[in-house]
Amino acid sequence: MAYQWLGIISIALAMTLGCGSETTPGGGFGIGGTGGGFGGAGGTAGTPDWDPQCVTSPLCQACPSEALCDSDENCAEGFVCIRSGCDDLEGAPVQQCVFAGGGACNDSSTCGDGRECVEVAGEGKRCIKTSPGCDTSRDCLTGFECEDNACVDRRVPCVLDEDCPKNHLCFGGTNSTFCLRIQTACLEDFDCVDRAPYCIDIDGDGKKECAGSVELNPASGPCANDLCEDPGAPVCEASSVSSVSQCGRYGLCLSDEDCVSGDRCVGLWPDGRKECVPEGGDCASLSDCPENQVCASGRTGGAPACQAGAVDGGE
Repeated sequence: MAYQWLGIISIALAMTLGCGSETTPGGGFGIGGTGGGFGGAGGTAGTPDWDPQCVTSPLCQACPSEALCDSDENCAEGFVCIRSGCDDLEGAPVQQCVFAGGGACNDSSTCGDGRECVEVAGEGKRCIKTSPGCDTSRDCLTGFECEDNACVDRRVPCVLDEDCPKNHLCFGGTNSTFCLRIQTACLEDFDCVDRAPYCIDIDGDGKKECAGSVELNPASGPCANDLCEDPGAPVCEASSVSSVSQCGRYGLCLSDEDCVSGDRCVGLWPDGRKECVPEGGDCASLSDCPENQVCASGRTGGAPACQAGAVDGGE
């Protein structure tokens, strides 16, 4: 598993280096999920016949040409229709079918209320929510967050990891990259394949999170807070390449006592997990920020603020 994930790092780093021009011929559009899933999986009869040329953006770096849609009804089971981040040449948003999100399963008995175990093209068997709204981020596709029973677009555009806030990495497909929060809920290492090599209890509360390795080689083992003995660096922080983590000032916590003296332990995300951040800041939660931004400490540190990523294409 460790060596498989190291290969994923190499692929992800290579993919983040490209940036589309203003008007670009289309190719497939990769976003979210743990596998491909787009080679005809989304589009069905009735899909709009759009010109594969469009206006790109830092979020949508090449024009979509497959699985285009104008509503969820155009998409296969387990997929939803969302804005790609590109516009057509008349300024209208180009939309595409993408994997809706959901944990791996064997049968519906393991999925919980309002969810069914469904074979999703390119993704395998997944717990798909059949009731309206969302309960957790697992009901939303990658890059979206469940806020007030609705999946909100929190894809922050990036070119490299350094464009992202603390404890995020730059993730995406061949022509779309956005910042992905690393330390999120998981049950098995498989749940973390896009984020980190490990699923462990980082902060000691009995719940598991995706965790980075202490060195670039995942075989070096995961970073957990109980490894951090320096009071000036008491929690696991990812702020270099990919999800590689070290003891630092920013990371998951249970109370203010877990943080550097004077910092706060606050819940910026709606999943109940808290993290150490300096006092002050322009936001207290995701809901304080507009779509395609997150409330977090910047890559170089500081109090939490609405982070927009590489809004200018990273230049």
